[in-house]
Amino acid sequence: MADVWNQEVTSYKVDVFRAPTLNYDRQVRLGLANGATVSISFPSSPPTDYLSLGASFHQVQLPAHQFDEIVHMLQTEKPVYFTAYELGSPAIRFAGLSTSTESVGEGLADADA
Repeated sequence: MADVWNQEVTSYKVDVFRAPTLNYDRQVRLGLANGATVSISFPSSPPTDYLSLGASFHQVQLPAHQFDEIVHMLQTEKPVYFTAYELGSPAIRFAGLSTSTESVGEGLADADA
């Protein structure tokens, strides 16, 4: 299985919809600096196997309550990085977004954003 370490997010797209055949109604698509795409869906109860990493397309299912936090981070922080991996047996899975190191007390506005 592939792994993705600290790839900068270069673009994003947010979808909110209704589709009775899906177990989610919100999705975020990320474009990464290495050319890969990440699809993050937000079901109310993500499955145990919530991560699928491919060569250039990755799928992640995160809990629905994290949607607002993810969108807020994408709107207000720069740079934002995506990391995901699955290691060992039994598998240890990780998928998440992070920002770069910031000064303490920087406030709500970034001078470099």
